[in-house]
Amino acid sequence: MIRENGDMSKRPPMLASVIREIIAPVLRECPSECGVVSITDVEVSADFAHATVYITALKQPELALTFLDKRRSKLQKQVGAIPRAKVPKLRFRIDDKTEQANKIEELLDGMN
Repeated sequence: MIRENGDMSKRPPMLASVIREIIAPVLRECPSECGVVSITDVEVSADFAHATVYITALKQPELALTFLDKRRSKLQKQVGAIPRAKVPKLRFRIDDKTEQANKIEELLDGMN
C-alpha cells in the first residue's frame, strides 16, 4: 500500500487526496452518537485496485463505520467520476493506531 503522503509515484497520493475530499463532507452527516468523526489516512494500492479509508470517531467508531458502509455505493460512484482508467474500490476501516500507541505507552509507563 502507498500512503497518502508516501514517496513513491505521485499518482496514488494524489488520488488518495481526491478521495479524502469526496468522503470528508459525508462525515458531517454521521450520527451524533459517533461524536467527531475524521479521516486519519487514505491508502491507495499501487495497482489502484483498492482505496482504504481510515477513520476515527470519538464515541462510537463502529457506528461511524456502519454509516459509511451504507453510503459506499454512492461514494463509489463519486470516486468513479474521477477521470481514470482504473477506479479503486473503497474500503473503510477504523484507525486503531492511536489506541495501540496508548496501550504501548501504558505498558512502558508500567515498566518505570
